[in-house]
Amino acid sequence: MTRALLGVMVFGMMSGCAAEKAHRPDPGAPGTSEARRRCGSALSGLDALAGARTIMLGEVHGLTAAPRFAGQLACLLATAGTPVMLGLEIPHQEQARIDRFLDSPAAAGDRATLLEGAFWHRPFQDGRSSQARVDLLAEVAALRQVGLPIRVVAFDDETTTGQAARELSMAQAITAARREGETAVVLVGNLHVRTRPGAPWDPSLAWMGVALSRAEATTVALGNRYASGEAWVCFGKTPDECGRHPVKGSGAPNAWGIERSPIPDDTGLHGWFDIGLAEPSPPAVATTPAAR
Repeated sequence: MTRALLGVMVFGMMSGCAAEKAHRPDPGAPGTSEARRRCGSALSGLDALAGARTIMLGEVHGLTAAPRFAGQLACLLATAGTPVMLGLEIPHQEQARIDRFLDSPAAAGDRATLLEGAFWHRPFQDGRSSQARVDLLAEVAALRQVGLPIRVVAFDDETTTGQAARELSMAQAITAARREGETAVVLVGNLHVRTRPGAPWDPSLAWMGVALSRAEATTVALGNRYASGEAWVCFGKTPDECGRHPVKGSGAPNAWGIERSPIPDDTGLHGWFDIGLAEPSPPAVATTPAAR
């Protein structure tokens, strides 16, 4: 089972004054006015995440809107005064380049340096190294420039072999990287966020979300919901099978927000994040025939 195919495969809602206060921007926070402009409009259902220390967004790789959603969520939390650790399914071997990119005052002009990393040049472009992912990093860099407490952690490891070992490794990396007082927003393939064990090929497989939810009881796992469209995904094991492919969704074309479920579903998901129409994001670096 390839990582690309993996990408394709509760607590009660909290409301009232406490939840509203948790997400209300502090007018005196550094860069608040500019940051609020960049955050965009309010995010429906945001208060349903009050109290969560880890928020997992299980995406279908190769979509334009999923990284944008993660960026907006991080922005809104940080504007409200909550330091955010944004975790991305990128090998930690790329962390130094990411840090330099984020700390540059002209990050948009430093993309070439960021994209020198091997991760962006893989022949098998499964959607994780998309243009939308680079755009997300550029947006985080801009938010940091106006004073928002957001940092990025690449939590994957290109040297880990075996699915079970990789799931545990990613969970441990996230837990170890998160600092005191931070909320972790984790963007990762949709199967990894499951908080109950089990896969069609291995009923005992413990996903990353299983380990994270055991380590932190307030962990929230949200699945990706969208209207049918296209995504940049790999429907096979060779590079020529990666490209724009139709994907069938169950969401509404204009939906954008969070919906919590009263109880977790059979896979341990606590709800959904809606991103509207499925639109593909091609690789940031064109390495396959379909990407050129």
